[in-house]
Amino acid sequence: MSADRRRRRRLLWPLAILAVLLTLWAGVNAGTGLVVSRDIGQPDAIVMLASHESERLPAAAAVARQYPASRVILTVPITVTKWNCSQCPERPAQFEAQGVSADRIVELAGDPAANTFGEAQAVRRWVAGHPIRKLLVVTSPYHTRRALHVFEQALGSLGVDVGVRPATEFSPARPQRWWLGEYDRGYVAYEWSGIIYYRVKYGIRLR
Repeated sequence: MSADRRRRRRLLWPLAILAVLLTLWAGVNAGTGLVVSRDIGQPDAIVMLASHESERLPAAAAVARQYPASRVILTVPITVTKWNCSQCPERPAQFEAQGVSADRIVELAGDPAANTFGEAQAVRRWVAGHPIRKLLVVTSPYHTRRALHVFEQALGSLGVDVGVRPATEFSPARPQRWWLGEYDRGYVAYEWSGIIYYRVKYGIRLR
């Protein structure tokens, strides 16, 4: 083996090891990198995003009980299906059953949304007519990073401080072992695709 070839191999080994380490890091963090939490203290309003009611609704109800002065905003899809809001009509009653009075609940049925971006815009229109300075978004763990930045972009110009709370306690998500479960694999792939799509279509920059 020539000296030049040996030199090239010595240079390539560290690069190969670095590539392997980066691949492993990306694989492990593909799940955990999607899950964020931002505390804003006492929110004026709590937003429960549509879909995944089995995890998002009890989490939002728990936060609402924690902050009894906060309004609870429920977004509504343009076309309600079992996939995007399987329990839409029952949500107010379910909140009441979990100790959240009906007079605190605001359903944005008159301003339905097609996706997370649309939900943020619908909430923005509602917030514009109300004295809201702190707003907490409650959603599924893997959805938190994208949701936080979408809502921050939508509400930033109104001076609203946006926080996010993952529905970790009620979700089957296991971010540190996301590759082991069907739910996790599907959701992680969906969210990273969504992040790329939102960057291209809406200019959403994730920190």
